[in-house]
Amino acid sequence: MMPWYQSFYEPAFAKTFLATQTHLFISQDGEGSEHLIENLLRNTLCEQLNTHGQACGHCKSCEYSFVEHPKLRVIEKNPELKTAVVTIEQIRELSSFIELASSSQEDYKLIYIKDADVLSTSAANALLKNLEEPPTNTFFILNSKNLHKILPTIRSRSSIHFLPSPTREQSLRYLEQEGHQQAIQFIDLSGNKPFFAIQLANDHEVLNSIVTLLMKGKSFDMMHVNDTLLASGLGFFIEIMQKWIFDLSSYTEFKQLHYFTNIKDKIEQISKTLSYKETLNFYKKLNEYARLADTPINKSMALDAMMIDYKRIFN
Repeated sequence: MMPWYQSFYEPAFAKTFLATQTHLFISQDGEGSEHLIENLLRNTLCEQLNTHGQACGHCKSCEYSFVEHPKLRVIEKNPELKTAVVTIEQIRELSSFIELASSSQEDYKLIYIKDADVLSTSAANALLKNLEEPPTNTFFILNSKNLHKILPTIRSRSSIHFLPSPTREQSLRYLEQEGHQQAIQFIDLSGNKPFFAIQLANDHEVLNSIVTLLMKGKSFDMMHVNDTLLASGLGFFIEIMQKWIFDLSSYTEFKQLHYFTNIKDKIEQISKTLSYKETLNFYKKLNEYARLADTPINKSMALDAMMIDYKRIFN
């Protein structure tokens, strides 16, 4: 269990979970919301909870893999589209599944939309029609990173749960208890997000390649800029770059670091060669690149463009 979500593990919350037909969870990446919601849904589907109110793991219902359970549908964004969204076709395909729900209290259907903040406009409107007159014994669970990207009419029909972020101490304790010793060294870079720290530990070779290149300042060779830096995805590269530039700017202006605390001496050295104005302009550009990371842009060309712009921030 994740202690920062303690109240959502309590029996009181579990008992009222199916009293509301639409739940909207607001969370941040890397903090474990997907694991919490999967746990809640597994407990709801289990036919024989253990004494701690958790799924038993051995009943007929628990034997199904999560995404293949006949009472559950999981909807995710389609990464193959020009812009990764949840489409109206995905929502329409739920119709036959919903129709199978009956008035029997035992025969309910759960619909879990993992990426509710990227519902296309048409998909959001199609979903709204189901929420306005929710079918009997059909429950909708939505997870979003941004409340304001959810239609107000959907928000008004949902029980909204703002999931708390873990403290640094909670994240460190969780990683230690779960045996993720290597991830602990990445807790600052993760922004105290334990599951992102685990990803950083798993992708440490790519991370080291990226940071080694960035530490060269303007002296790096464009010949060393290649797709190996994108082995963990363009979004991963951009996030590391954003945090690097943020720390460079923060140290230049305030002598403070937030993410790369273990290489303070190197950042101090590089910061002396920066154009602060150009650094801030580059950070704004990175925000634009981040919005395009999930689209089918030419990622190699985007990488080259970012690294050319990176050279320009130095005097």
